[in-house]
Amino acid sequence: MIITCLGDSLTYGYGVDRAHTWCALASQLTGHSFINCGVNGALSDEIAAHPFWGDELFVMGGLNDIFMGRNISVPLEGLRALCRKASDLGVRPTAGIPMQISPDVDEAWCEGPVDIEKVRAAYAEYADRLVIQCKEDGVRTLDLRQRILPCHLSFDGIHLNLAGHRRMAEAVAEFWPA
Repeated sequence: MIITCLGDSLTYGYGVDRAHTWCALASQLTGHSFINCGVNGALSDEIAAHPFWGDELFVMGGLNDIFMGRNISVPLEGLRALCRKASDLGVRPTAGIPMQISPDVDEAWCEGPVDIEKVRAAYAEYADRLVIQCKEDGVRTLDLRQRILPCHLSFDGIHLNLAGHRRMAEAVAEFWPA
């Protein structure tokens, strides 16, 4: 099976070698091909415009929109449109419900002033609303909020560390067994 994986740096694997991303590890665990089409810094409209192919689509994103001050309705609508497009093309979509920002997040890597508490609250609301939206739309979800913990995040409290990529790959492998 071929699963195209669209998203931002959480899919791309910011900070880790390509062979250690969750997509590469999930491919090894399952024998399926998880095609990593993540793009560092991608906004939801960029993710939604990215081409995809294969049997299924996994999509996860939205944090960059929230960091940029966009209302959570923007990534929600982008993801909805992408999932509808996939379904219309006969590709089964699955939405990743993103892990949350660590309580110890380091804002130093962000450009410009960031109210991290506001971002954290918006991101949590986005995840909650994404679950509801996907249920309403009949889109499968892989909820990572209880699977990916602060110990699975890198120095910045947002991106996955090596243990986080392994944990994510395990969750994906359970969702798409061999």
